[in-house]
Amino acid sequence: MTDGFEHKARDLFGRGEPPTGTRDKILHVALELFYVRGFHAVGLDQIIAGAGVTKTTFYNHFASKDDLIVAALELRDQWETASFQQRIKELAGEDPSKQLLAMFDVLDEYFTHPDYRGCMFLNACSEYPSPHDPIHQAAAAHYHRSEQSIARIAHQAGARNPEAFAQQWTTLMQGVIARRYITHDDLSAKNVRLAARVLLEKHARPARPRRPRAKSH
Repeated sequence: MTDGFEHKARDLFGRGEPPTGTRDKILHVALELFYVRGFHAVGLDQIIAGAGVTKTTFYNHFASKDDLIVAALELRDQWETASFQQRIKELAGEDPSKQLLAMFDVLDEYFTHPDYRGCMFLNACSEYPSPHDPIHQAAAAHYHRSEQSIARIAHQAGARNPEAFAQQWTTLMQGVIARRYITHDDLSAKNVRLAARVLLEKHARPARPRRPRAKSH
């Protein structure tokens, strides 16, 4: 179907169900090819051949390759978000502080999975750098939603400024993803988890009560 790459993303996120319908088949093939080879490197003819459809059939479901890329990013977002949240709950239960740290444990599992090929959303932002491009916006939306989710969990964990914490936490996560991509160091997430714990303790630690000033006579 796609030179042996057809299950990379599906297996990584535990999405074993096969596509149903022609549109889903095209979308799944495209997602796998984009994930392994990149967006610009994959031509429309490759996707059409991999899905076993005609050009006419393709255009019955997608207006263009760009339209298909946006749909693939949205599907990937659904898969990754559901997988990520489920695994966090399995590792950390309902404890919000443990859930935050478990995010790096899940990243560690991704990094050492044989089907891991980096972050599709960072790749999309890199290949389509204009913030006005719908593809860039679709990829960036994944991180915006993740940051909002982290802020909610941080609030439950007692962070004094959940929004500022979420921004810093997301930066740590994006940084470790980029480092793993560049260095192929499988220990990247484990090492950054130590810094993450310090950040969490700093933000969640109760503020020290101010001592009342001595009255002057």
